[in-house]
Amino acid sequence: MNTFMTIMSQLFWGVTVGALSSAFSSLATGAATVAAVGGAGWYGWKRRRRKRSGEDQD
Repeated sequence: MNTFMTIMSQLFWGVTVGALSSAFSSLATGAATVAAVGGAGWYGWKRRRRKRSGEDQD
């Protein structure tokens, strides 16, 4: 019975750590995506605003 409980304990912690790792990985990927889309939007807005004001003399 002791061996069974040890195996179950290791299985529980393995599943728990795997789930937490997956959750944090998903959150990090979401944050990186939001930052990339926000940065691209900010850059486009800044560029369009500069072009409208006549400062962009390419």
